Amino acid sequence: MLLVIILSVLSFSFLSTAHSLTELSTESNGFTTDLIHRDSIISPFYNPTSSHQDRIIKALQRSKFRADYFSLSSSASGNIPSAEMIAARGVYLMKLNVGTPPIEIHLYFDTGSIVTWTQCAPCYNCFRQNLPLFNPKASSTYKTVSSNSKTCKSVDGSYSRARDNTCSYALTYMNKSYSRGIVSSDTVRFNSTVLRDFIFGCGYENAGTYGVNMCGIIGLGKGQGSLITQMGPRIGGKFSYCLRYHDPFSNSSESSKIHFGNKAVVSGSGSVSTRLYFFRHVYAVGLKGISVGKKKLVLTNSLSNSSKILGLFNEKIVVDSGATLTYLPKKMYSALEAAMRKEIKLQHADPVDEMLRVCYKAPPDGKMKGIPVVTVHFVGADVKLSALNTFLKASESVYCLGFVPRNGVAIFGNLAQVNFLVGYDIKKMTISFKPTDCSKQ
Repeated sequence: MLLVIILSVLSFSFLSTAHSLTELSTESNGFTTDLIHRDSIISPFYNPTSSHQDRIIKALQRSKFRADYFSLSSSASGNIPSAEMIAARGVYLMKLNVGTPPIEIHLYFDTGSIVTWTQCAPCYNCFRQNLPLFNPKASSTYKTVSSNSKTCKSVDGSYSRARDNTCSYALTYMNKSYSRGIVSSDTVRFNSTVLRDFIFGCGYENAGTYGVNMCGIIGLGKGQGSLITQMGPRIGGKFSYCLRYHDPFSNSSESSKIHFGNKAVVSGSGSVSTRLYFFRHVYAVGLKGISVGKKKLVLTNSLSNSSKILGLFNEKIVVDSGATLTYLPKKMYSALEAAMRKEIKLQHADPVDEMLRVCYKAPPDGKMKGIPVVTVHFVGADVKLSALNTFLKASESVYCLGFVPRNGVAIFGNLAQVNFLVGYDIKKMTISFKPTDCSKQ
């Protein structure tokens, strides 16, 4: 029995109670589990009746929703729980178990969140989900959190239920989605790893733009109560993932990998690192500029005020595994588009979506030729992107540039991260990138 997770954004924090992490692999003091592409044949979201174009358009919409969310959150004030939950329909999934005996639930896995919640039975007002609801009464390891505990007092949106001394929570998101229920704890399992007394929200009233294969959200952000924090010192605040290329026209059942602990350390030849920033529950890095081939384009510090990244994200770019596309300030994007058009000699094609502005017809052999290397210049780390990272396969015969313009928060999307081992070290606040054949991980 397993739990599935993808990427979403919300603001929510609490202190975890004492827990134990057992059955971790003794090798490298870490462990690894699978990430599944949303459109893979083994994904619970897989719809055999959807055309490839349908999937591409939905992926683009999800990217736009996430970009809209980051722009709104960058100008928001206060620590208000908020999110665009449609954006949680990410591209890669992770499987887990919850309860004793374990029950399969599907949750969005989010590096921009520090909360976990799932729908629970009996559900008074819930969105439809295909899997059975988690029933706390059926789990021998389930507990409620006391209303007078430190954990309860640190939960945003929590309040006391005096009658039974339980801690309740109420979360409302930007798109008016919400989750309300009881702050709880139970055993979480994935592969051979067991995380006991894991703190999460047991939601009895939930509504919003959720898919039928989703049961809730899990957070991998930096903060008390997140999955990383609750795993404790055994993983040392380290995790990494390696997203393999997913051909939308294939029926591949291969999965990507996510690593925890020392097994997640990214080092060796080809690896580069940069400082990691954390703003409003999302990870970001310093952005200096971008190059096409050997030609360096506009730098962030040369952009006009109207083109600069908003607020705390000024001259920063969010590293987001939930968005497909990469969003750049408009002036920087314009320079990139002009340089790519000049370098690429392939036949132009009409875009399949208005968001995609630069498209080409693929040669008869299906291989994109003459695509220059695009280098993203982070502060102290240059990440070189191949055609696989810069062009999205939009149809059987059309490839489109996976970068789009935006005056707002810049986003480094998951297409640009394919075939890179991306490692986070929360203690050192660094992020590392290493070119890797993720199909061999």
